[in-house]
Amino acid sequence: MKILAIDIGAGTEDILLYDKSKTIENCIKMVLPCPSLVFSSKVRRITQLGKDILIEGEIIGGGAFSSALKAHLARGYRVLMSRETAYTIRNDLEEVRQLGIEIFDEESEPIHFSGETLKINEVNIQELRRFFTNFGEEFSDVEVVSIAVQDHGIPPKGLSNRKFRFEEIRKVLKRDRKLENLAFIEDETPSYFLRMRSAVKSAKRQLPEAKVVVMDTCPAAILGCLEDPLVKAVDPVLAINVGNAHTMATIVSRGKVEGIMEHHTRLLNPAKIERFLKDFANGKLTDDKIFIDGGHGLFLLSDPPKFSEIGIVAATGPNRKLLSKTKLKVHYANPAGDVMMTGPVGLIEAVKKKLRIKGK
Repeated sequence: MKILAIDIGAGTEDILLYDKSKTIENCIKMVLPCPSLVFSSKVRRITQLGKDILIEGEIIGGGAFSSALKAHLARGYRVLMSRETAYTIRNDLEEVRQLGIEIFDEESEPIHFSGETLKINEVNIQELRRFFTNFGEEFSDVEVVSIAVQDHGIPPKGLSNRKFRFEEIRKVLKRDRKLENLAFIEDETPSYFLRMRSAVKSAKRQLPEAKVVVMDTCPAAILGCLEDPLVKAVDPVLAINVGNAHTMATIVSRGKVEGIMEHHTRLLNPAKIERFLKDFANGKLTDDKIFIDGGHGLFLLSDPPKFSEIGIVAATGPNRKLLSKTKLKVHYANPAGDVMMTGPVGLIEAVKKKLRIKGK
């Protein structure tokens, strides 16, 4: 069997085509620019041409793409987006309109538009199929497509999306403290996670026979960290994903989550992250302190071990070198021998555990 794992971050899209008949070192892997970067460059080209832009397609990660559209608006050009794609910018469409973006319904494209049309998509299975086929790799036996994207969800009015995202993670893990429970199989994906549901729909359209599993990027990376051979041999573990947007730290003991802390990477420096991690493991850090500092929060599901009792501090993510400037002894996780495959390996483990697939 084959599992196509696609981890879509704010900088790269990391891909692993897992084939059960091969050692993981012999499986195909790729690191590409993420869709947000690819489409942001197309927006900048249209800006240089001095044309208005109409965008339709699917929900993708905002990031660089959103910044490019704001720069386009600042130059005095129009931006029109279909209702679905507008959720790329913000999960509140009124906030999207306030930026100056015009939103139209997919059933009736706007009149009086002359400019460039851009169709955006995040899950590029057809392009991958064409590329892999050139190297003799078939997709007919891909049984599962597993995709990681970051999704804040749509919170109730008046509730911070930071609070909402983090509370939903806590609710899931409170019922069962295994990280794979943060992965969703197709229709079980909550309705408020629009980007995840868009990824499911896109994957099913392109590879209808395959089952689709989606997961948030941070937990996927943490799960991948735990598959590093050195990390697997130690307990308890403090695993940290220092991403481009978010930093998530998780205490795991005997395969179960004891607590999670999530912050925004841009707000952290070496001294602060070292202090937060130690206080987190010592049970001295509060949810309010992280939230007031601009992060998402913190929760504990059991009494944490003291920091001195942590067996290993394992780190991954594109900004993991932030930890090299601390006094912490850190192991940089590299499951499958490649730090860039931490997310895809985590996705594959989530699939195996969710779908009860035996063997390696």
